[in-house]
Amino acid sequence: MSSWSVPEATRQVFAALADPTRIRVLNLLGENASSASRLSVPLGISRQAVAKHLRILLAAGLVKPDRTGRETVFETVVEGLVPVSQFINQLRGDRRA
Repeated sequence: MSSWSVPEATRQVFAALADPTRIRVLNLLGENASSASRLSVPLGISRQAVAKHLRILLAAGLVKPDRTGRETVFETVVEGLVPVSQFINQLRGDRRA
C-alpha cells in the first residue's frame, strides 16, 4: 500500500473519529442505544447538531439506525472500525518489510 492510496472507507472512519463530539457520541452509544434527542442532553448540543454528527458516523459505518415508531434509535457498529484496523495492519506490514 502506498502512503497516498488510502481507501475512501478508511478516510471516512478517520474523519468521523477526528471530531471529539463524535467520539463522545460513540462512547454514549456504546453504553446504550439512543436517539438524537436523548443524546443532546449529555452532549449539551441541539438535537439537530447531534443528528449531523450521527449522519457522519452513519456514513462512516460506525453507527446503525433502528426506527421504532416516530423515533430513530442509533447503536454502534464495531465492525465499522475494520477499515482502520486493516489500514493499521498494512502499516505494520510495511514497516516489517
